[in-house]
Amino acid sequence: MANLAEQNTWEPGIYQIETTDPVVGGPNGISNVQGKQLGNRTRYLKDRVDELQALAEGVDTEAQNAIVAAIAQALSISGVNAQSIEHLRKRALAQGTVVLKNKWVISGMVLTKADIRALHLSATGTVGSGVSRAWSDGAVRTLVDDDYHVSVPTNPGTATKTYFAYLVFDGGIYRVNVGETVPDTGLLLYELSIPAGDTTNNLAAVTLTDRRTVQDYNGWVIGTVQDVYVPLPAPMPNAPDYAVDLMVESATDPGAVGQLEIAERQQNGFRIRIRGGADNVRVRWTLLNPAG
Repeated sequence: MANLAEQNTWEPGIYQIETTDPVVGGPNGISNVQGKQLGNRTRYLKDRVDELQALAEGVDTEAQNAIVAAIAQALSISGVNAQSIEHLRKRALAQGTVVLKNKWVISGMVLTKADIRALHLSATGTVGSGVSRAWSDGAVRTLVDDDYHVSVPTNPGTATKTYFAYLVFDGGIYRVNVGETVPDTGLLLYELSIPAGDTTNNLAAVTLTDRRTVQDYNGWVIGTVQDVYVPLPAPMPNAPDYAVDLMVESATDPGAVGQLEIAERQQNGFRIRIRGGADNVRVRWTLLNPAG
């Protein structure tokens, strides 16, 4: 990621981004104009401070004190500009990426504790000849009942640890894994709470919480609209009157992304909903908040 080029120039004013301005990045993009102007002012002040420091080395104490006072004032102004840049970055032109998932359990995917430190996988809660089904990565995925399907880690530490059991394509097959986080391509099934000091060879002390989203399969038609919450780097004082631009970077089926919409604009974040059937949709969002 490149940095904006700074010039030793005192900008006479700071451009106000209008609601009609397009979101354009790059060195000359309209979205970077304010950042460049504030950066130029900061560079100008920094160079003046350096010059004053060099002059102070060859003058008497009284003159040094005057120069130090000037430096302090310049640094104070520079600090205000640095804060303005940070304010701009967080409240006017914040940007990030988020992944929208279209994944759910159609039937089964029930995890139960085994007699050792592992989990059974079944369609009903009892391992037999059942088949579990889930919608993931744009297709129906099936897993047959399986004893001791996935192992559960111990916790020798002094604090409770949380793990997640999720369905994912791994090693050429779909299976359930357990980890501290759920990958972008994973479908969350259960949450595991492992107490401090649990190093036994069974799961008696482990709490298993069902986190499955279960719904019928209707082709690409989504019965329950999927969404994701995006936390903001700083509160928006003018919520919900801010805009967000969305750009799809990738998806399992880009043609099936359908409509993306912003919902629940709040001070600390917002939600993105997807109306189409594509999965693993990576979206770049850009906050547009000229009044921030």
